[in-house]
This record gives sequence, C-alpha cells and structure tokens, in this order.
Amino acid sequence: MVKEKSMNLTLLRDISKKVLPWTIESPEEIENVRALRASGHAAAFVSAPGSAKPYARVLAITPMGREELKRSLQPEAIA
Repeated sequence: MVKEKSMNLTLLRDISKKVLPWTIESPEEIENVRALRASGHAAAFVSAPGSAKPYARVLAITPMGREELKRSLQPEAIA
C-alpha cells in the first residue's frame, strides 16, 4: 500500500508539470490514474478495462490532489 501511494504521488507530481488535458497510454500509468481518480486526487476519463485501445485522459488535479501535493512538500513529509 505504501509503495502504491508513493507511485501515485509520483504520478500526481508528474501530472502537475504537464499541460492538461494529458493522454496516457501506458497500462501501468493508466491503472495509477484510475487509482488517483478513485481517491479523488485527479479528474480523468479512463477507458474500460480490456479496451482495444486503453487510455487515460487527465483533465485536472482536484483540490484534494493539490492538498496532497502540498503535504508531500512539507519538511516533515521528507523526514
């Protein structure tokens, strides 16, 4: 679970540096976007599992996602 949260936070940071909307076609990143969307950290369209052409289109980082990014940058989060 900690590793998954870390990977999702890394993706959230990556998304924060992109021009949105951003389309992703990597199966692993699609699953991470699905998790970010489910946790309320990102607004995204995600193709149905098993789609012929899987994709995720990230539309925005939500206010909850922005708060998570802020928390991750606080000095006590680094220790």
